[in-house]
Amino acid sequence: MVKGLYTAYTGMINEQHRMDVLTNNLANANTNGYKKEGATAQAFSDQLALKIKDYTDAPNTARGLGIINPGVKIGEGYVDWTEGPMRETNNTFDLAIGGYGFFGVEYTNKAANIERDTAGVTNTMYTRDGNFTLNSEGILVTQDGDYVLSAEGGRIQLDPNLSTQINVLGEIVQDGEVVARVGVFDFEKTVYPDGRISYDNLEHYGENFFIPIDGAATVDATYTIYPGFLEQSNVSVVDEMVTMIAVQRNYDTNQRMITTIDGTLDIAANQLGRLG
Repeated sequence: MVKGLYTAYTGMINEQHRMDVLTNNLANANTNGYKKEGATAQAFSDQLALKIKDYTDAPNTARGLGIINPGVKIGEGYVDWTEGPMRETNNTFDLAIGGYGFFGVEYTNKAANIERDTAGVTNTMYTRDGNFTLNSEGILVTQDGDYVLSAEGGRIQLDPNLSTQINVLGEIVQDGEVVARVGVFDFEKTVYPDGRISYDNLEHYGENFFIPIDGAATVDATYTIYPGFLEQSNVSVVDEMVTMIAVQRNYDTNQRMITTIDGTLDIAANQLGRLG
């Protein structure tokens, strides 16, 4: 009975985690360059198999497996790196990346939070959101005022009084001359046979930023810049809503299981043990 309660409880926790991921995806369905996230789960049989095959603590000796209750365990999260649809804006400084790569941004933390606890700290972050503009000093920035990096890693200074064209290489042309090139950076990734890719050394930050973690190695980017376009989120609202319905039903099923077992325990404790 108690094991049944634990199994249902772990199922509810797992479905709650999946719901959190789904709602975050839906909240960012209209965020430029957002890459949807997913959640995985580990079954009891998977956990047991890994433990049995673990010879690091006492090889070739009998040992107890410890307290392992049947149920489900929250697995690793993942990012879907599928390219989102392009939306035409006809704005000069709106840029979309076709292919692999990210725009580099000199990001300054605006306020204290959990991951960056000191306001004003500057880090280099990467994004697929190319919704850029010029500030009052003629420097190319994001909509939040963070500096966009050039191919050389510096800030991009332009003359706001001159007309500007940007080509498919990301080169910025003013008065017939190339004055800067928007930086597009890429990192080592795993490419699967079905064409899916995975950046194992990039960590999601905020809505659409990514931070390279230890072991992230840069590689030459294979890309095409589309000026006057923005890459949209790759979240399908319909798919997320369908999955959300399934998650809710799974959660309700586990909840009913707990209610049923609780009723059975009540009968065992308060009726079967009663003396006639």
